[in-house]
Amino acid sequence: MSRSHPAQWTITTDIDRAAPELVEAFRELDTSQIADSGGPVAVIDPGVLAVTEETDFCGSAVTLWTKPGDILFILKAPDLITQGDVLVIDGGGRLDAAVIGDIFSELVRDRGAVGMVVDGAVRDLSDLRKLGLPIFARGVHPATASKEGPGALNATVQCGGVVVEPGDIVRGDADGVVVIPHEAAESVLALARAVRDRETGWRADIRAEGSAAQSLGVDDLIATLSTAPDTTVLP
Repeated sequence: MSRSHPAQWTITTDIDRAAPELVEAFRELDTSQIADSGGPVAVIDPGVLAVTEETDFCGSAVTLWTKPGDILFILKAPDLITQGDVLVIDGGGRLDAAVIGDIFSELVRDRGAVGMVVDGAVRDLSDLRKLGLPIFARGVHPATASKEGPGALNATVQCGGVVVEPGDIVRGDADGVVVIPHEAAESVLALARAVRDRETGWRADIRAEGSAAQSLGVDDLIATLSTAPDTTVLP
């Protein structure tokens, strides 16, 4: 939890967002398929959970760092939102001071955001759940803290243990949230599609064989590993 940031007090309005067709292609994939791709994908830690029933989103990141519990730059953030954005907030994981509530979230939604990911606390939960906006957060708390800054908009942030740059692709679903670096998106997309196709093949093989262990070669793998010599190096 940091009370300062190298880019504090800065607001960057012009960011390089992912092409809409690229975002839509990732929306067709599950977060598990993207996470299994083997590409340079980051997975938000499991402590950042969906707090709304809606969980499905994909878009380009607008990033926000705030001094934990402070809402000054939070209140500026909606001005930077465009259609299809995901607002990613680095609130330092603070749980005893909410950084977003229902009025702010409704404004962000109306500006075109498709989701929010908050490494910190939110409040007005019953009203947040009426907005239809997928929101992930680390916790819920009724009180907020200060409105004095500092903060930074569209700077490099850390959210759920993951470094997020403005314009990175952020995909969320019921399993959690993954972040795809903008510059690696094309290669990750190809790898994730290969995972999806492989899973489709597995399902067909399992139906045909009637045994997951047999169709996936698990029996052979168990036999091989159980007879292999133990090469564990003791300290």
